[in-house]
Amino acid sequence: MGIEETQLDEQIRDFVRRQVALAEVPAAAIVTETTEYLADEADPAVVGARAWPIVSEEVGAHLAEQARWPEVTDNDRLTAAFRTLSDAGLVARENFSCCRNCGTAEIGAEVPRGRTARGYAFYHQQDAERGVDGSGVHVAYGLFEQPPTAQIGEEVAAALRAEGLTVHWDGDPGTRIRVSLTWQRRRVGRLAALPAPVDDDVDIDVELLDQWTGVYAPTDGPSSAARLAGLHLPWLPAGVRLRLAHEAAVLVVRREGPVLVGEQDGRELTVDRYDGMNLVRPLTGKPPQPVATPTPPGFLDATYQYRNDVQKDVPLDAAEACLLLHAMRPLSGDFLSAFGRSGGCVQVAWERDGLWLEELDIARATSTGRIATLAEAKRMLTVLATEDRVPIDELRGDLVTKRW
Repeated sequence: MGIEETQLDEQIRDFVRRQVALAEVPAAAIVTETTEYLADEADPAVVGARAWPIVSEEVGAHLAEQARWPEVTDNDRLTAAFRTLSDAGLVARENFSCCRNCGTAEIGAEVPRGRTARGYAFYHQQDAERGVDGSGVHVAYGLFEQPPTAQIGEEVAAALRAEGLTVHWDGDPGTRIRVSLTWQRRRVGRLAALPAPVDDDVDIDVELLDQWTGVYAPTDGPSSAARLAGLHLPWLPAGVRLRLAHEAAVLVVRREGPVLVGEQDGRELTVDRYDGMNLVRPLTGKPPQPVATPTPPGFLDATYQYRNDVQKDVPLDAAEACLLLHAMRPLSGDFLSAFGRSGGCVQVAWERDGLWLEELDIARATSTGRIATLAEAKRMLTVLATEDRVPIDELRGDLVTKRW
């Protein structure tokens, strides 16, 4: 490997390692972002080819490290503090906008129409990247269309300290609040997915027969079968079909609940949604192989909105649904509707008074629920995913039943 290739790999690894630690997008999107970031340095095709093994290595290392993390990390504490601030009437956002100036200009748009907010607090993308590098994060705060005030700063600092975080701030309203922390943000579900570990990978041609967009969707055109099987097929939305082709062989894939169904020449093959390679192998004339990777526990079909991106009929396991629940932002319109195998439904949405949690009964056209804690919502989603039931009766307090 020449000096230029070595330098390029170092640039790729530095960028990839930071994106993996931020835990915002899955592996394929990290490769895409890497090619865009280094577009002026090298041919995007070369960067993409060199980035794939580095991304796989760095995600794998991240997963090994997070297995040793404490149950509650500094990032968990940071998110909890921001949620406390939201509950108190501030618009509090993590990793919001690209820089301080843009964040200050854009934060007002985060207040939902018809609502008011006393002020704001946020740290931006560059802050998050510095946090990954060990420098902590700087939290901006203030009133809308007014200079920052010490009163808002004191409220933000108090919420951070209450979670056990170390805060550096001298009370000057013109100074942002610095938070020292060890950056540890978990990757589960799609964020933890890697190309399928196989020895017989082949290139296949992918065509989306129905609409599927966003960072989790594959693109039309040639693709590694292992990447498609490991990064995309397990999260194939219901109602979306993929046409896969290899030489003269063609396969159409769809998902039905927790399984993938491949149709080829009028015959159907059904596999677990994490075992997509066994659908691809017949395209190359090879028989399916025994499954070596265990399936994560639990299954949900979910429709949700997060950061103004709506995903419909996406399969999630229990851990991924709970991570999404924690990421949902108060005062945002974020919501999650999750269906179990038998049709039971849990819905969660941030409303004016807090986190609304309910069971949706389609047959009776009713919903039953109340304002709940994150722990209660997590319990409901986990039971629905793993036991295929909605434990609404286990919620204490007065439940409200509404008819549509």
